[in-house]
Amino acid sequence: FVSKICLSIAIATGQNQQSIFGDMKSTYYGILLMFTLFASSCATQEQLSPEETFPPTSPDHSGMWLMSQLDGELYELLNRRGLQLSADEIYSPESPSIHKAVVRINIGEEGGGTGSFVSDRGLILTNHHVAYDAIASATGSEDNFLKNGFYADSIENEIPIPGYSVYIPLEQIDVTGEIQRRLSENLSFQEILSKQEDVKQQIIDEYVGEDPHLVADIVDIYGGNRQILSSYRVIRDIRLVYAPEESIGKFGGDIDNWMWPRHTGDYAFLRAYVDENGGSSDYQPQNVPFRPDYSLPIRNSILNTGDFTMTLGFPGTTYRKESSYAFDFYEKRQFPVLQKAFRAYLNGLEKAPSNELNMAEKASIANTLKYYEGIRDGFEKHDVTNQKRNFDQRFGAWVSADSLREIKYGRVLAQLEQSYSIADQTGDVLYLTFYALQFSTVLQSSSLFDDFYDVVEGETVDLSEEEKLMTYDYFRQLHQSYNREAEYTILRDLLYAFAELPEERRPLIFYRFYDETESSQLKVELQQFLDRQFSSSVLTDTTSARNLIFSEVEASQDQAPDSLYLIADDIREMFEQSRDNYLRHFTYLLPAQKRYVEGILEMAPGKVPPADANFTLRLSAGEVLGYQPQDGVYNLPFTTLNGMIQKNRNRYPFLVPDKLLNYSLDSTPIEDFGGYGNYSGELPLNFLSTNDITGGNSGSPVLNANGEIIGLAFDGNIEGIVSDYFFIPELSRTISLDIGFILFMMEEIDNTARLLDELQIRSN
Repeated sequence: FVSKICLSIAIATGQNQQSIFGDMKSTYYGILLMFTLFASSCATQEQLSPEETFPPTSPDHSGMWLMSQLDGELYELLNRRGLQLSADEIYSPESPSIHKAVVRINIGEEGGGTGSFVSDRGLILTNHHVAYDAIASATGSEDNFLKNGFYADSIENEIPIPGYSVYIPLEQIDVTGEIQRRLSENLSFQEILSKQEDVKQQIIDEYVGEDPHLVADIVDIYGGNRQILSSYRVIRDIRLVYAPEESIGKFGGDIDNWMWPRHTGDYAFLRAYVDENGGSSDYQPQNVPFRPDYSLPIRNSILNTGDFTMTLGFPGTTYRKESSYAFDFYEKRQFPVLQKAFRAYLNGLEKAPSNELNMAEKASIANTLKYYEGIRDGFEKHDVTNQKRNFDQRFGAWVSADSLREIKYGRVLAQLEQSYSIADQTGDVLYLTFYALQFSTVLQSSSLFDDFYDVVEGETVDLSEEEKLMTYDYFRQLHQSYNREAEYTILRDLLYAFAELPEERRPLIFYRFYDETESSQLKVELQQFLDRQFSSSVLTDTTSARNLIFSEVEASQDQAPDSLYLIADDIREMFEQSRDNYLRHFTYLLPAQKRYVEGILEMAPGKVPPADANFTLRLSAGEVLGYQPQDGVYNLPFTTLNGMIQKNRNRYPFLVPDKLLNYSLDSTPIEDFGGYGNYSGELPLNFLSTNDITGGNSGSPVLNANGEIIGLAFDGNIEGIVSDYFFIPELSRTISLDIGFILFMMEEIDNTARLLDELQIRSN
C-alpha cells in the first residue's frame, strides 16, 4: 500500500521506478521447462532426511515482525516454535544484541538488500547479487572479477566500492501517541495528513540532533494507524573483500531464479570502514575497519527437516492488508500492463550487445518480469481476489452485527469500492504510459521537440542558437548508447501493448494513422508504420534531429509534425491526463484504508498482528521444510553440490568451475569436503524453510534457535510469490544457501585463511 502511494507520487513527478521492485529476479521459458524437468529428477536423488517420505503439514509461519513487538505474546509464540534466546538477546537498544549485527545495504540512494556483521572487524556477509554492482565496479581493464571472482589477500587490497553504504539499526520506537499529541484536535483527514508530515520531521530532527552519523525515519504501519521511528547509524566507506566467480554466485542465472531445486552459491563479503575516531566518512585510505557492537557467530552443523530457522532483514513491500477492491484492480488493470511493459523492455535489452551494465539491468528487469508472471499465476491459481472478497464479506457482516461498529466502519467498504472505481478508469493507461516513457529512449526524446512543433504557423522557433545547441547536445546524450534494434523492439512491443488495451483506452492518434481496430490487425499496421518511419524520424535519427533543430524555415501547416513525434506526444498527454484522474482516488482511499485496517485488527483482538513490510528491520521464524508444488510431486528441502554438477552444461549459466567438478560424488570421500559434508557424504548447498520474506531480504542471515548463522537467504520460490499479497503457507518458501558451502569454498577452494580467522565458527 505504501509503495503504491510512493509509485503514484513518483509517476506524478516522473521519477524512475525500476528500483521499487527491489532485488527480485528473471526467466526464459523454453530453456526453463527443460531444466525444470531435469532439476526435478535431481531432487529425487538428494534425499538428505530419510524419514521424510511424505509431505508433512505446512504450518502457517507468516509474519514479518518489528523489533518493538518482540515481547509478551509474540515472544512466547517464538519460544514455542523453538527459539532459545531471550527477547533482549535479539533486540536491545541499550546493549549489544543480534539486531545490531544485521544491516541494510543501500546502493546509491535506493535500498539494495540485507547483510550481517560476522566479525568484530566489520566484515559483512551478504548475497553475491546484492554485491553485484560492487563487483562490477571493482573490475578493472585487466581483471574480470565477475567472471573470475575476487579475494583480497590482505586488508590493503580490499577495494572501495562507491555508492554502497550500510545502515546499522539502533532502535524502533512507536511514536503514534507523540504524533497525535502534537496534532491539533478537530482537523480533517487531509489536514492531518499534511500536518502529520511536519510533526514527523520535528520528531526526527529532535531525535537525531547534531549527530552527523545518525539518521532516522518514521513510517506508517497498519494502514496509517501506527507510526514507527527507526534509527540507524550510517557507514559510507564500504569495500569489496571476497566474492566467488559468477558461475557459482549466479549459477542457474535467470533460468533458475525463483525456482526449486536450486544450486546457487549466492554469497559475498564486504567490509565497513570508519575514520580513526570511529566516525563515518566517504572512502579515505587511512580509514580503519569498523568495530560493530555485535557480530554473529556461525554454526557448522548438519541441518534436518524441522529445524528452527529465524531471519532478520529488511523486507521491501507486502500488500496483505489491502481490500478485495485493491486486489481486483491489481489483477485486471495493473499486473497485465506491467507484465507487457517489462516484457517489451527485456525484449529490447536482449537485442543490445551484452556488457556488464546491460547484463545487470537485464537481470533486474527479467527478475521483475518473472515476479509479475508469478504473481498473476498465483492470483489465478489460488483465486486470490475471490478469497479476499470472501474476507471482505465477513468483515461487512462483522460490522453489521454491532451498531457501534456500523457507525465506525459502515462506510469503509463502500468508500474503498468508490476509490478503486476511480482508479479503474485510467489505472492501466497510467501504468503503461509511465513505463513506456521510462523504457523507451525514443518516447523520452520527444519532449525535446515540443518547441519546434508547437509554434504558430508563419513564425520561427523562438530559441537562441545556444538553446538549440543545448537541445541537440541533450538529444545526442540520450542516444549515446542508442542501439537501433533494441530501441525498435522496445517501442514496437510497447505500441503492441497499447493496441491490446480496450479501444476506448488506446492512444487517439491510432485512429488517425491506422484503419484497423482489431488488436492483431492493428499490430500489423503498427509494425508497417515503424518500418517506414523509424530510421528517418527526428526521434531516432541524429541527422533529422539536427536538421529540424537548426532549421530557419518558418513553421507551416504544410510541414506536418513528424509522425513518430505525434504518437509520442499523444502518449505523454495520455500519461498526464490519466495521472490526474488516478490521483483523485487517494482522496477516498487513504481514510478508508486506515479505517479498514483498524477494523481488521479489531476483528482479531488479543493477537499480535504483523504489519505489512516497508523496508524496516523485521524478524521471521520458521523451520526447514519442503513443499508440494502439485499433485504427486514433493520437493525435498535440500540440494547438494552433486546436484549442481549434474546440471553442468559447460556454458553460462550452467557452468561449474573445474575446481568444483573435481568434487563429484563418485570420486570424493566425505573427508575431502573438509568436514562440511552431510550424513550421506554429500556437500549441502541450498535449503528451503518456511520463513516469511520478500524483496529486500536478500542477504538476510538465517539463524538457528541460538542465534548462530546456518544459512544465507537469497530467494523465494515461484509458487510462493503471491504471498506478498495473500500468504499461502503450504507453498511459500525461503531459499537459502547453507553456511557449510560458504565455509567449504573459503577453506577448501579459495584459501581465504585470513577471513576464516576472523569468523566465530562453532562446530558440533
